[in-house]
Amino acid sequence: MSLDNISQFLSAIDRAGELTRIKEPVKARLELCEIAERVMKQPGGGNALYFEKVILDNGGISQFPVVINLFGSMRRMSLALGVNDLDEIGERITEMLDLKVPE
Repeated sequence: MSLDNISQFLSAIDRAGELTRIKEPVKARLELCEIAERVMKQPGGGNALYFEKVILDNGGISQFPVVINLFGSMRRMSLALGVNDLDEIGERITEMLDLKVPE
């Protein structure tokens, strides 16, 4: 599967059950990071988090959502790189470095 942009990647990890959407307003200062830290310390790195309503310091809602922990699991990194296992990347690199000098 080819993932060409972040939107496609978000859709793919959402379908895979690796994305948690936070619909409740969350303060950008301290609150968002506290939630993310708890999730990222879970076994396997926890889910990626999509904060839909981020409260700014002035009390307003940011026009931009925040996504955090996108590459926090081996499964998501493999998905982003288009492999089933990260060892496949190592094998590709080994093959590229094993150059034969022409005779």
